[in-house]
Amino acid sequence: MAYSQFRYAVSLSLEGRPCTIVGGGRVALRKAVSLLDAGAAVTVIAPRLDERLRSLGGSSPQLRLLERPYRAGDLKGAFLVIAATDCRDVNHAVVEEALRRSCLVNATDDPSAGNFSVPGTYAAGAVRFSVSTGGNPRFTHLILGDLARQYGPDFGAFSTYLDSMRDRVKELLPDSDSRRRFWRGVLTDDVVEEIRQGRLEQVKERIANEIDRCRAQS
Repeated sequence: MAYSQFRYAVSLSLEGRPCTIVGGGRVALRKAVSLLDAGAAVTVIAPRLDERLRSLGGSSPQLRLLERPYRAGDLKGAFLVIAATDCRDVNHAVVEEALRRSCLVNATDDPSAGNFSVPGTYAAGAVRFSVSTGGNPRFTHLILGDLARQYGPDFGAFSTYLDSMRDRVKELLPDSDSRRRFWRGVLTDDVVEEIRQGRLEQVKERIANEIDRCRAQS
């Protein structure tokens, strides 16, 4: 099946990277928002632009709007390209140019024509889930909804807390093996269930107590 070509999951750093979207409708708007959220420098090319794209362009210095048809050569310098028009021939031309230029490219009407696909995502702060069901948006939506119910905002808050504790543990335990043993001791299977049941503060207090114990012993 065509979608099976995408079997290697990655997370991209797009900070400051030039990304081009060809198309100006609702799909292009959604793609532009997600790319801007990732820190990309986004160019949108289309003869007609959704009014919300216009508004976004007025408030985001990282977004450039070109209100005209796509032309060969428009993808020069692009790192990532999305073909999101309602014309299959235009999308095909965009994909062909992008592939010649060794860009990452996704065609929203025919993902198999490009070289990457975009999974459905759910984020709780720094905790992010990506779901791909082989091209069934409804099934993807159901799974993402289930993840949202299971892993609410407390999981994002806990991830932020762990980041703040990491340097403290590194100072106390310079040896990587010692740090690995420490985190294995405090981050047990029970932690996920405790957070899910609303005991985030108790979990954080227990970890803080373990760090204090290490400090007292050092």
